Amino acid sequence: QPRVNPPTSMGRSSRELHKVIVVGLPTTSTTEDLLKLVKPYGNALEAAHAVDAEGKPRGFAFVRFADADAQQAAIAGLDKSDLGGRTLNVRAVEDRSAGAASAAAKGRPCFDFARGKCSRGAACKWAHVKVADAAAASRRPDWQKTRPAVGAAPADLFGSIPDDYCRKYQLGKCHRGGACRWRHEIWMPAQDAAAAAAAARGA
Repeated sequence: QPRVNPPTSMGRSSRELHKVIVVGLPTTSTTEDLLKLVKPYGNALEAAHAVDAEGKPRGFAFVRFADADAQQAAIAGLDKSDLGGRTLNVRAVEDRSAGAASAAAKGRPCFDFARGKCSRGAACKWAHVKVADAAAASRRPDWQKTRPAVGAAPADLFGSIPDDYCRKYQLGKCHRGGACRWRHEIWMPAQDAAAAAAAARGA
């Protein structure tokens, strides 16, 4: 005898196997109607309609079968079928276990952990891995990774930069944008020297 659950409100997760979600049910449909609908496909152990905070049906329900064969038969037989002028969408309920959610969420490294500042420990939803080489993890082009440190002497930083180039822009600190009177271009001495030499040869 199938177990008829009372309507469930949205937000409760289930970890049982062989469960399907049936979307597109008429709002007048009852749990007994749902059990009759799935009966030809196998033994339904339980069924429950989803309702909102006011107890009104939301048009979808969950059914748990005794085995995977019945689950797949119900999906094959009911998905995209017509019920009272409405098209049903039936699919298997995904595994929402804590382990699966944790594995999916921890794809990105925890930046606080990399700086030694994460206090969440095992409860952190991000992966606790250290980046071995900060330069390797940077998304900057290779020629920018090797720029002089900000703390270097101005002569070392800007000695060869033409006067019309914005010094702050070279350090990523100019906020004037288009209003800046200086050129917003990254100065690359080797490249510009080669271009000057080529222009000289052409002359």
